[in-house]
Amino acid sequence: MPVLMIRHQVADEGVAEVVEAIEAAFAAVEAQRPEGIRYAYLRRTDSAEFIALLDLDEGVENPLPGLEAARQLQTTVAKWAVGTGATPQPFDVLGAYRVLS
Repeated sequence: MPVLMIRHQVADEGVAEVVEAIEAAFAAVEAQRPEGIRYAYLRRTDSAEFIALLDLDEGVENPLPGLEAARQLQTTVAKWAVGTGATPQPFDVLGAYRVLS
């Protein structure tokens, strides 16, 4: 399965709320510790631009929709999003070292 990347910009005044929602979502993922998932959320330094990366093992269903904190993160991003919506885009991994796959 390709790695999914979601890139979005939020309003400057929403950055703190989005960061809090990301932290809550990752706490929920850590608590559940699902197998077969690699997940990262990045923020471009000193900006309101965020990138999420999601990689699932073949046959593994995405556990994020089943986590309330992950759904709340989506709601928070939608509330503060600027410009085009945050639509997942598939990418093929051509090389990685201890990051994905």
